[in-house]
Amino acid sequence: MSRLTPEQWQGLSRHLDQALTLSGEERARWLESLRTDNPTLAGQIQELLERDHAADHEGFLDTSPILSPETAALAGQSVGAYRLISPIGHGGMGTVWLAERNDGRFQRKAAVKFLSVGLVGHSSGERFKQEGAILARLANPNIAELLDAGVTAGGQPYLILEYVEGEPIDRYCDERRLDVRARIRLFLDVLAAVAHAHTNLIVHRDIKPSNVQVSKSGEVKLLDFGIAKLIEAEGQEGAATALTSEAGSPLTPEYAAPEQVTGGSVTTATDVYALGVLLYVLLTGRHPAGVGPHSPADLLRAITDTEPRRPSDVVVSDPSERQSRAARRGAVAEKLCRQLRGDLDTIAAKALKKAPQERYATVVAFAEDLGRYLRNEPIRARPDTVTYRAAKFVRRNRIAVMLGSLAILAATAGVVGTLMQAQRAKMERDFAFRQVSRAEAVNDLDMFLLSDAAPSGKPFTGHDLLQRAEHIITQQHSQSDPDRIRLMISIGLQYLQLDETESALRLLEEGYRLSRTINDPSVRANAACTLADALSRSQDLARAEQLVQEGLRELPEEPQFALERVACLSSGSDIAGESGNIKEGVRQAEAAQQTLQRSPFDSDVLELRRWLALGDAYSAAGESSKGVQAFERSLQLITSLGRSDTSTASVLLNNLALQMDQIGRPLEAEKMFRRSIDITSINGNQDSVSPILMNNYARSLRELARLPEAADYAERACTKARSTSSHSAVNRLLLERARIYTLQHKPDQAEAMLAEVEPMLRKDLPPGHFAFATLAADHARIALEKRDILAAARFAEEAVEIDEAAIKDGREGSYVLPKLLICRSEVSLAAGRQDQASADASRAVGLLQLQIERGTFSSILGSAFLALGNALQAHGKIDEARAAFRSAAQHLEPTLGINHPDTRAAQRLAQSTEPREIPSHSQPK
Repeated sequence: MSRLTPEQWQGLSRHLDQALTLSGEERARWLESLRTDNPTLAGQIQELLERDHAADHEGFLDTSPILSPETAALAGQSVGAYRLISPIGHGGMGTVWLAERNDGRFQRKAAVKFLSVGLVGHSSGERFKQEGAILARLANPNIAELLDAGVTAGGQPYLILEYVEGEPIDRYCDERRLDVRARIRLFLDVLAAVAHAHTNLIVHRDIKPSNVQVSKSGEVKLLDFGIAKLIEAEGQEGAATALTSEAGSPLTPEYAAPEQVTGGSVTTATDVYALGVLLYVLLTGRHPAGVGPHSPADLLRAITDTEPRRPSDVVVSDPSERQSRAARRGAVAEKLCRQLRGDLDTIAAKALKKAPQERYATVVAFAEDLGRYLRNEPIRARPDTVTYRAAKFVRRNRIAVMLGSLAILAATAGVVGTLMQAQRAKMERDFAFRQVSRAEAVNDLDMFLLSDAAPSGKPFTGHDLLQRAEHIITQQHSQSDPDRIRLMISIGLQYLQLDETESALRLLEEGYRLSRTINDPSVRANAACTLADALSRSQDLARAEQLVQEGLRELPEEPQFALERVACLSSGSDIAGESGNIKEGVRQAEAAQQTLQRSPFDSDVLELRRWLALGDAYSAAGESSKGVQAFERSLQLITSLGRSDTSTASVLLNNLALQMDQIGRPLEAEKMFRRSIDITSINGNQDSVSPILMNNYARSLRELARLPEAADYAERACTKARSTSSHSAVNRLLLERARIYTLQHKPDQAEAMLAEVEPMLRKDLPPGHFAFATLAADHARIALEKRDILAAARFAEEAVEIDEAAIKDGREGSYVLPKLLICRSEVSLAAGRQDQASADASRAVGLLQLQIERGTFSSILGSAFLALGNALQAHGKIDEARAAFRSAAQHLEPTLGINHPDTRAAQRLAQSTEPREIPSHSQPK
């Protein structure tokens, strides 16, 4: 196919998009129909599809090569001083083999690149020779070295190249969570390699992450000059020669410059553009064209017409992923945004200019600006204003500027500007005085409690100390002293920590009353919001919400009140969640996090509290992926603070494990639950472990098919919960025991558990609650185990209907819908209704793919694929079923383990070639 113009691309893209959505057989029929109406268009579409298929296998060191029998026979043969070991890649021009030196002079691995025999004498053969000529001219530590070249006895050309054991630069940076400055330093090595190539009059033309490998030691290697060109061999201004014209326009579309896709001149500026794309990806985790996938027409428009968004805007644009992307860059989203804003936005924008002449003139100029950024010097890609240069000078010379500023301020006392500074200084001094006064009051009370007030030689508990503290504070005479009120609030909070809500309310109500007599906004807000916390424990949610809003209104916007604002927002988040306003709870938790990050008082302890609160809010909202990210950050902080063996750590591990289990990672969840149990156990005795934690652990064991252990933990936890009159815990444990009994093929015992718990649930929960949907699904699985297919179908249908109604009414339940669809699919298959089974499983897969973060594995998605495979196989659609089983195995192995029955079943069925007979019932999950 000749080079296409943008107009031709746009004409083809609509048809190509349609073709790419079709499966193999459907696509062939569609093409045949198109060929009848428009043979030329059909031929162009078919060629593009073939190129797309070839591109999937193209690459220098791609894995899973597809080799001919003749090529496969090369193993063990010698090429020059090297012996071929195994194939490691296959591309459009040939194959790549791993080899090792075999002449005994020294040990070294190499990559041997063969040109396909069919291309010898073809223009591709000339390109292959040119690659060797290009590599021979390059000698740079950051470019994979050409070791040798020649032709085999059979007439097949080869290149022997340095073998690079590494990974693509973007993956290397993400997996090691390199921060922005570390990524730029690594990227400068890439620029050095490309600059060396340009010095030798060579344009790479295919710079992309897979062609920039980084070794374990952090050494960058630029690979694959297969489509590079010698500038001196080209015509005027980079016009194409016969060789490049005959070879087509080789490129990777996502990293192609505008002139490459429009047929313009390819120069060193083309590499500058690709490097700009690579830098953009390293800094943001996103392509400049935005979130894909893109149709060819959309990608063409993005490259040639659409200006990319600023990197600083991109990293905070996607609420679902911004924190995870920032974490991979060693920051939070807001901090990452600040790092990118300004210079790095400008540098990336200049490298990505549509017009080549507007980009950096050379790669060296690109590198120099990045070096200036790292040294806090003015970059050249932006207007050189006095304000900008002054800001840079201050950043480079903070201490000198600070001392000089003090001298200037002293010398210019009395100036109007100084009066403004003095007013600000007074505010900050007053704030500092309040904090010192509060700290002294707390220290004085602590010393009195631990020495004077505690009877000598007599043991005392935390409760005893709080009672003594309350007595001391209430006996003080200065009724409106702010420090006294702060201490009352602090003691009230400690009562709440001990679950002594009545004592907390008594003290906090008095503190709130006294706070109304003073004008300190910090104390007034703190008293209102802390009392709101206590009221929410006693279910007075209406007044609690009013107090939170009252507290927020008390606080000015000045930064010295940031901590009080964070505390009130956190209280508001908890109360909103308890009131059922889940979205408002998340909003306030996120606002608290943002306020803290912008404040001058941020610390690891405060950050830990906010991440814990944010994780709780996401959990309540059913946003489990975000919950995992928040709790994982909390775990990092609590470990760095040396508190990994505390009760807070135990609660955190439990909450993190719950969210991991919710997104289908029970193998990891089991380890977290185990650690939490170990922390709360006393000398290995689990009597002190809460029944809820034991129940959670039992659930993960059940999901991992460790049924005897699961049953033991669930039964012990249930006994303990009954003895402590923990009504909520008993309900959960009865449900868990029912599910374990079902898997143990004990349907009567399972049914007895449900008969006990169902009346309690109907008493505690409103009609239509999504919990009744999961209860119906449990009944369905028990009926299936008893081979009562009609009852199972009725319960499975009821489960989906209840949950869909709850979701429609804006209540919780969306995250359980895929599991209910999987259940109904299994029941439908047992009833011989393959269409319903296939539809439900397919819908479950679709919903889960939207819920689960891309690139992660989930046992729930694996179960959905397994159900889909079973339904398709029953339909006789063997190829589609095997594909579903392969996807199931891919998700189940890392999340359930290689020996789990479902994993083994998926792996076995993925190899099956015959339809299997579906029994009248299947094993419930």
